[in-house]
Amino acid sequence: MKAYRTALFATAFAASLAASGASRAENEKTTIAMPILTVTFTPTYVALDGGFWSKAGLDVTLHDISGLGSTNAMLAGSVDFAVQSGPSLIRGNIRGQKMLGTALMANGVAFEINMRPEALGGITSSSPLVERAKSLKGKKIAVDSPNTIVHAYLRYIAKKGNVDPERDITVVSMQPENAIAALKSGAIDAGAFVFPWTKTAQRQGNVLIASGITDVPELLPFGSTTTTTRPDFCDKKPTICTKLGEGYAMAHAYIHDNPKESLEILKKRMPMIHPDDLSGSFTQMQKTTPRSPKFTDEGLAHAQELMIIGGMIKEDEKLKSFSEIYTNKYIK
Repeated sequence: MKAYRTALFATAFAASLAASGASRAENEKTTIAMPILTVTFTPTYVALDGGFWSKAGLDVTLHDISGLGSTNAMLAGSVDFAVQSGPSLIRGNIRGQKMLGTALMANGVAFEINMRPEALGGITSSSPLVERAKSLKGKKIAVDSPNTIVHAYLRYIAKKGNVDPERDITVVSMQPENAIAALKSGAIDAGAFVFPWTKTAQRQGNVLIASGITDVPELLPFGSTTTTTRPDFCDKKPTICTKLGEGYAMAHAYIHDNPKESLEILKKRMPMIHPDDLSGSFTQMQKTTPRSPKFTDEGLAHAQELMIIGGMIKEDEKLKSFSEIYTNKYIK
C-alpha cells in the first residue's frame, strides 16, 4: 500500500512538473527598453519581479538602453516596448516618430528642485511658492539634460516667480550623482531632480524649493510615465499587449495594497541607494501610481501644457487630440 501511495505521488508530481513546464512553454515573450534605473519606473519592476506578467502568461525581458536610445530601439523594432515619459510620447508623435502608449504607469509630476542652504537668502521650504520661485534668479542650477521634462519643470517653476529661465538662470547639464556632489562642493546652487535623487539631496542638507508632488495641483493628473510601442504592434500581436496590460494592472493594485513588499522589490533593484532615500521616494511614487494604468486625455493635456510653458514644444505644434497616440484597449 505504501509503495502504491509512493508511486501515485511520484506520478502526480511528474504530471505537475509537466503541466508547469507546458505552462511556461505557452508563455509569450516580449522585450521592454528601460532608459534609466529609477524609482519612477516602480510599476515595471513590480510587474516583472512580483511575477505578475508571468501570471498573465508573458515572459518579459528588460533591456537597459540609456536615454533616447530606448525609444529609438523600440521604433527600430529591436525591442517591442519602451518605457518613457508622457511628454516624450507626445513630442515624438508631433515630430513624426509615431508611437502608441499602451499603459500609463504614473500620473503625477515626480520632480523636485533643491537648493543649497547658503544660496537661499532667507527663503524656506514653507515660503509661498512665488517667493521660492523668485529665489531661482541668478542661480546656477543642474538638470539631467537640456530640454527634457525635468528642465521643462524648472522653467515652469521659474516663470511662477517671474524669473526668465533663459536669461536669469544658468543651467548646467549633470547626471544626478554629479549634481549632488556639485551641490555639496558649492559648484552649483540648486538642482532639479527625479526620485530618489531628490531625497538624497535633501538628506544631505539641501532645501526643497519646489515639488511637483505638492506645488503644481493645476497640472494633475499628469501623463507622466508610459509604456509605448509602435503603432501597429498591438494589431499584429494583441495577446502580448493584453497580457502586458494585465500584468501592469495587477502590479498597480499590488503597489497600493502591499507597499512593504513593493518596497522590498525596489530595494533589490536598487541596492546602491540609501534605504531612507528609497523609502521616502517610494512613499511619493505610490501617490503618483494610479489604481488603473489607463490613460486620460486630461493627463496628457496637462503634460502638453507643461511642455509648452517649459519650452519643449511651441504652442502651434501642440496636438489637438490625443486619440491616436494611446489606447486603453488592452487594460482590463
